[in-house]
Amino acid sequence: YRLLVPLKPRHGHAFHLELGTTGEMPVRNSRLRVELECTCTREPLVEDMLCFVHHPKEELRRSQCPSLLDTLCTGPYLDLEKTTRWFQVLVKAAWVVLTRLRDCRLRVLPSRRSCKLRLMDTSDSSTLLIEIIFGVQQDDSDTFLSIE
Repeated sequence: YRLLVPLKPRHGHAFHLELGTTGEMPVRNSRLRVELECTCTREPLVEDMLCFVHHPKEELRRSQCPSLLDTLCTGPYLDLEKTTRWFQVLVKAAWVVLTRLRDCRLRVLPSRRSCKLRLMDTSDSSTLLIEIIFGVQQDDSDTFLSIE
């Protein structure tokens, strides 16, 4: 199976798709630029969430999680390898708490640009391979572009 997981920017961030040089159609060398957005004038979604644009970095570092630019980006662009590693860690951590699936073993397979999983039923040795690819919504349309 191949599953598309839409990525949405967290509060205080925005994604901007930069198309490659071959015109309007998204091409392989398209990139996803991440920008910080001012949240000072918006109604807070999270209590005590500081604005990434207007608060000093030291205060942000002490008070909340770092911005995507500091964790999942290389320069101003979303780094797919960093994002994949982050997602793999989340999947492994979530699997530990899924106690109902004790008869099923999860193995995260090596991959730099997607999250590949092998699920094995220990009772009958059946295997299911799943590849999770990441995508972003194009503007306000129903179109999602995979970022591979």
